[in-house]
Amino acid sequence: INVPKAVMFGKYSPEAWKGAVEQGATARETQVRALFESLGASLDAFYMLPGGDWDFMLMVDVPGAGALAAVKKAVSPTGAVVAQDTRVIMTAAEFDASGSGSYNAPNSQ
Repeated sequence: INVPKAVMFGKYSPEAWKGAVEQGATARETQVRALFESLGASLDAFYMLPGGDWDFMLMVDVPGAGALAAVKKAVSPTGAVVAQDTRVIMTAAEFDASGSGSYNAPNSQ
């Protein structure tokens, strides 16, 4: 079974940053890993991103969109992550194997 991979970017609230500094980023990684594992997903990587638009990046293997929705539903109400972006990613070989459909653009012959 081919499990989709996703990359997730997030921005912490000031309160969450305080907690990450006091508890350490490795403590956050442990919590995030436990959340994904409870949903049948796995955390491949947890990176802190000093500088730039995002504070952290995750690479995860997810059993489907439902797991991503469950993460959003669990984390969003806490206010700890004030912005996020999630993208499904694939290798070049997976992309090539995905096939192609047929599409006629509007006003095309």
